Amino acid sequence: MSIELVGSVSEHFESRLLPDGIEITGSGRLHKLAITFPGWLTPRVAGESVGVDIEHEEGVTARVRFRSGQRLRVEISVESDSDDLVVVPGPVMAVSGPRPAVSWFAGASGEIVLPSEEGPGLLTQRRGLSTPGEGSGVGYPLEAELTLRARHTLSAAWTYEAYQGDLLDVPSEPSWLPWVRYVERGYAVEVVAPDGVVTVEDRTRVEEVDDEFEVYPPEGLTTVGLWGPGGQTLFEVGSYRPLSGLRAMLVREQSNDDAWCYVALRHLLETSVDDRILDRVDFLLGGMEESPTAWSAVACHLATRLGLPLAEQARESATTVLSRGLVDDVLLLAVHQVAPVDLAAGAWPVGDFDRLGVEAVAALGYGRISTDERVERGRDVAVAKLFAAGLGESERGLHAAACAQVAEARKLSALSVRPNSNDVAWLSVP
Repeated sequence: MSIELVGSVSEHFESRLLPDGIEITGSGRLHKLAITFPGWLTPRVAGESVGVDIEHEEGVTARVRFRSGQRLRVEISVESDSDDLVVVPGPVMAVSGPRPAVSWFAGASGEIVLPSEEGPGLLTQRRGLSTPGEGSGVGYPLEAELTLRARHTLSAAWTYEAYQGDLLDVPSEPSWLPWVRYVERGYAVEVVAPDGVVTVEDRTRVEEVDDEFEVYPPEGLTTVGLWGPGGQTLFEVGSYRPLSGLRAMLVREQSNDDAWCYVALRHLLETSVDDRILDRVDFLLGGMEESPTAWSAVACHLATRLGLPLAEQARESATTVLSRGLVDDVLLLAVHQVAPVDLAAGAWPVGDFDRLGVEAVAALGYGRISTDERVERGRDVAVAKLFAAGLGESERGLHAAACAQVAEARKLSALSVRPNSNDVAWLSVP
């Protein structure tokens, strides 16, 4: 059977019965939306409606219904027919599109963004208590395990809509979310919730001021709960040391890798020269002369500004690295003016500028709130910032810049408790 999304952007879907549920498939922004019930009995098509009825041997009946409209709607209900307390597996929702989804399953709130070259699709939780599943776009609209009292009913509802645009266009986050969720240590995340209650973890301090909650997270990433009429919504906040502080931390650890040499030199250039550190960098770079890397080449280049006679090694290392033709290596050399490419004039050292930039923004989840198991890389933040700078103050450039800014603050928060020389080096790229 068919259902339609109608309005300024229209999409057509066909439904299909699955061994443990139902799915709809389309060719627009939303390719597939499946609702399955692992461990339940065989589903039955729901008469004239697009949906299924399915039962569990514990005496529980579930219903799924899809409805056409300007917002396509999926409704899920689970009802206990038993006189006893029962526990059954919760339904699983799996969504996919032309690009990896950015999903946020957060209790009383949830969203899934489906980026595409024609503009994004957006699924929004209207009812239920969702939790993340395994993988992007996969979650539980009613939690992974359902506990139902006698004759008790649980329900969830999600809507889907589509927008015009391109790959960098993603819908705005819910307006009640804090505008800034990752702050420099000592500063507060401001949560405006006139009728809500905020709960935090033990190491997080919260102060209530008028209709606002000022949340002071510890260094790193932590979770805040906001209670409202629909229940508790969980969202991530963080606190970070400034990049200069992270460089100082890493310098004290005295690692042996090429990225550490770069970080140490950046630190010395911004503070004061420490002969002990400079001697160590000189020794390490000397050991890398026969097997140079992009980081060792640009470190040699920086070292000349501190008086080390490494200009020739920088040139020879850059020549060797350039011959390999690796995108990230060439980019690093070009940014530091060790490769014959003028980025200021709009040149791009290797590969497709738009593709590399969009891929970096996508790897950062477009800067949106998410429960996906995604770890931002310093490299992607650096490329996204370069991409945004290249686009200038255009709409696409502002989108890319906003994404990079959020991702950088989140990455700094994570690095503040577990510093990594490679990520800090990439974040230090000018």
